[in-house]
Amino acid sequence: MEYRFEQILNKAIKQKSTDIHFLINEDGISISIRTINGLVKVESFPDDIKLFNFLQYQAHLDITSIKPQSGSFSYFFQGIYYDFRFAVLITSKNKSGVLRILNCHDGLPLEQLTFEKEIHEIFIKCINQRSGLILFSGLTGSGKTTTMYSLLKLLENKTIYSLEDPIEVIQTGITQLEINERIGFDFSEGIRQILRHNPDVLMIGEIRDEKTAKSAVRAALTGCLVISSIHSKSTVSALHRIIELGVKKEDLIDCLSYIFNQRLFKRFNEKNYTCIYDYLNNEMITSYLKGNEIKTKMVEKIKFAEKKQIIEGNNQYE
Repeated sequence: MEYRFEQILNKAIKQKSTDIHFLINEDGISISIRTINGLVKVESFPDDIKLFNFLQYQAHLDITSIKPQSGSFSYFFQGIYYDFRFAVLITSKNKSGVLRILNCHDGLPLEQLTFEKEIHEIFIKCINQRSGLILFSGLTGSGKTTTMYSLLKLLENKTIYSLEDPIEVIQTGITQLEINERIGFDFSEGIRQILRHNPDVLMIGEIRDEKTAKSAVRAALTGCLVISSIHSKSTVSALHRIIELGVKKEDLIDCLSYIFNQRLFKRFNEKNYTCIYDYLNNEMITSYLKGNEIKTKMVEKIKFAEKKQIIEGNNQYE
């Protein structure tokens, strides 16, 4: 089974995949890898059910249990130790598993992250702030986590903590903590505990609920630089989203330094991808919250990049 595992792992690594998906039902087993273009099917064989069992064993899961389970393990492949999390979910009709590759990718240099030099300069400026809240918004798969880790790599001589659910990228130089709801260690509790260690920078994987939103803002107001993400299709909708989560407008004016929105595009005539970023700075955020209109630039930027043949054409603008 190790040979078959390494076969599929090799495909995943070459395509910079973060997840390998398994689905077992009455028709057999299917395997897919998540790439920048979405899920791509891998040729599957009946014996791949044994591979599923092998991964359960590696992750120290109980193969007799029907409860949702997840476990972690490391595997040495092509001279590198890879870290994995395998999560299994069983229903009356099928069994599914997702193998997350935790250290398959890392933060990127700014020039690889985006072609926008203005954004390079803004990133360097905002990451060197002593305090405040920086939010990255975008849809699933837009690269928000990669962007946040790319910014953290720019920092030197800083005490950096992260809170994630789950940890998506294992990175040295950062104290990474994982949420565990079963023992009461949620985002709010994690932030409270980390602040006792006087961090310079706190990265919160994603703001999903009211408690996390308010805790992140409190951390930023107490003098910590907080970097986080929120699921939203634009900068303005991200701002509305965090207000819907119960954060006061006056607190956002005091601490919200930047909101970025990002989208991922294939570079023109290349296999690589690049991000385009729209942003609101504190001045723009303050103006909008006081009732003034603001103009977002994402559509304009996409059209410009298509015209200059930086990215492939025929993109959806909204």
